[in-house]
Formats: sequence, structure tokens, C-alpha cells
Amino acid sequence: MTRMPLEGVRVLDFGWRAVAPLCARMLAWGGAEVIRIESATRHDGARQMPPVVPDTEEGSFNASAWFNNFNSNKLSVSLNLGDPRGKELAHRLVPLSDVVVENFSAGTMNRMGFGYEALRQLRPDIIMVSHSLTGLTGPWKHIKGHGPMAAAMAG
Repeated sequence: MTRMPLEGVRVLDFGWRAVAPLCARMLAWGGAEVIRIESATRHDGARQMPPVVPDTEEGSFNASAWFNNFNSNKLSVSLNLGDPRGKELAHRLVPLSDVVVENFSAGTMNRMGFGYEALRQLRPDIIMVSHSLTGLTGPWKHIKGHGPMAAAMAG
């Protein structure tokens, strides 16, 4: 069997909605082991987005074809990152991982204790991919949003 180009690479996916989950899915399709970290207290809104998979129960958290497509080929775990035990479990995965992908607004990962400098303390050579709407620095870093807002801003 042919070896995949990213085989042996482990990715922690803290993403939600679209851009980071799509990025992590592409890494998974390249052979990386992707572990999706999802909030145990605030589910990804993409779980409820149409179109829904036929014959699924109304309101099911696994009904969205869109969500399931963007999160295919991944392992997943639900953690309460506001609880020290959940945070500790996520921190234990960092030294075992090569890449962290996220798409929160600027400063969110830092406030949760998962900013780049904090992750580097756990794994000095960690690669972090941040997909915030308007970047982590600069005059627009405070603007929060995702896809539709990005389209409107781009014109």
C-alpha cells in the first residue's frame, strides 16, 4: 500500500463552522491523524446546518451533511475547556501532536490557555495554523465573524 504524504503527522483541530475544519479535513485526506476537539458545553453550530442527512432524527447533532463532510476522516473528543480537567486532557494531547488548527477570533486561544506561546511550552516545535476572520494582529483584529462576513468585507 502506498504511504500517504502526511502519514505519521498528528493534528489537533480546535476549529468550528468551516475554514479550520476544512483545513484539518484536507490534512486528514493527506494521511494525517486529526483529532477534533469540540466543546462539551457549546456544540459547533454547523452540526445543525442544512442540508441534513436523509432519515436522521430531527435535531440530531449528526444530521448535517455539511458538518459531516467537513469533519470526515477525523477522530473526535468533546471536552469542557472551561473545566481544569478538560483543559488538562487537551494539554496532554499537545506534546503528542505536530499541528494545531483553529479559527477563533483573535485572543480566544490565548484566553483559553491554548495560545501559541502556551503550546510551545508543551511542544517547542508545534506548528499552529490560525484562521481568524481578520487576523491576529492589525487594526481589524477585534472584528469577529466568519464566512458571510468575510464575503461582505471582500466585496
